[in-house]
Amino acid sequence: MHSNVDDDVIKALAFGPKRHVRRWDHYYVNDFNFHTYEYGKNKATMNYGVCVKATDGMEYYGILQDVLEVCYVGDKRAYKTILFKCDWFDSINDVNVHKTYKLVDVNHTKRHPKYDPYVLPSQVTQVCFTPYPMQGTGRREWWVVLKMKPRATIDHVEEEIPFQVDETVIPPTVEDINLDEEGDTMAGMHNDLECASGIEPNDVHVTDDEDQQGSLDDDIDDMNDTDDEYFNDSLFM
Repeated sequence: MHSNVDDDVIKALAFGPKRHVRRWDHYYVNDFNFHTYEYGKNKATMNYGVCVKATDGMEYYGILQDVLEVCYVGDKRAYKTILFKCDWFDSINDVNVHKTYKLVDVNHTKRHPKYDPYVLPSQVTQVCFTPYPMQGTGRREWWVVLKMKPRATIDHVEEEIPFQVDETVIPPTVEDINLDEEGDTMAGMHNDLECASGIEPNDVHVTDDEDQQGSLDDDIDDMNDTDDEYFNDSLFM
């Protein structure tokens, strides 16, 4: 039992599409950017080659001629679909496949015997046709088929992940430091350095600022007395 929507679709298909259709000269689908032959024939890249793989595994090659939007009108709504109109080569009798390298050659002067130009965009992949680079007439009618990769797919060698340290050492904050323990540690390091240099910790005597200033004054007086004796002796020699 069909729902009301299915009944409306069947009725729209039974009446057939509208006589007026929309057309495009390029269309993006399946990560491929397709151009019609008239739109892309003078461009540096070929985007109008198409390929459709049948249910039996056979591949059909052709050239995209037109992109059409067909509209079917039902009682409840309009139903739109996109169709590719293609010019198909004779992929049954005029295709050669290399046994070892799987290279495909197609005779571009032969056409598919049946009139079946329309396919859905979801069924199509993109190919490129290139002629043989030779001057002789033996391969002039044959094109080599190059299968294209989607624009969002890139073939590359998978590289190893570079070495990177996962853990990051975070320096301690002021709140994390115990000042008492830190002071004891610094005092112990100071004693260790003095012992290593041959000076006992008890031999170190720190004087007050006044005592230090007095020592400095006495040293300066001694230096002045020595200088006076030197100059006096030098003058009277």
